[in-house]
Amino acid sequence: MYDKAVQLHNRARQLDAGAKADENADRVLNRCTELRAALGDLRSQVELRHTLVEVGAAGPPDLSAVDSARLTFERKASHGLPDNPTFRNAKNKVIEATGKIRDVNMEAWVAWASARLDALPLARISTLPTGERQETQRRMAELRRTQGAKALSPSDVTLFTNSYTILAEALHGKADPPSELQQLVERLEQRPSPTLREVSDSDIALLRQFDLDLHITLQRTGA
Repeated sequence: MYDKAVQLHNRARQLDAGAKADENADRVLNRCTELRAALGDLRSQVELRHTLVEVGAAGPPDLSAVDSARLTFERKASHGLPDNPTFRNAKNKVIEATGKIRDVNMEAWVAWASARLDALPLARISTLPTGERQETQRRMAELRRTQGAKALSPSDVTLFTNSYTILAEALHGKADPPSELQQLVERLEQRPSPTLREVSDSDIALLRQFDLDLHITLQRTGA
């Protein structure tokens, strides 16, 4: 009976060790899934940065913090399965780096895209034939939506660049509108922008005559 009890005790210890190993394996699998998801977000932002570098909108990303976190993680993992704090620290470093790269990406994008759109001679749109003018206005609206997008992907940048090139070529070599309209547009583009009181009824009528009122927005100040 004693021998049987010893056998059962040993068997119980084996089962307990196996259950603990399974539990630890599940823990590591869950932490790896979380870390991979964070790395996936980082990869997306790095790929976006490379696209921005290609168009001249930003410089290369700084991944030094991620490299440091990777070395720390690999060092601790070399002694066995990492504990939860090790996984958590690695994930937090990746998330922090991703946030910084995302912020720089969006800041660089807005500055670059805005400069490109500001350089377009939009006043010339009014001189285009009706069909071409409508298509140009539609393309311009798409560009502005992409310019102000809250989330951005490499394909968005590529589409913006291609569409911008088409629009710039459509306006290249076209006749400029009357000088008074050009002067009005330049005045409206000044910063700070003129108030509505400083824009006359004849100014508004001139903008509407050439369909440029589609490109003018009003914003209340002091609200």
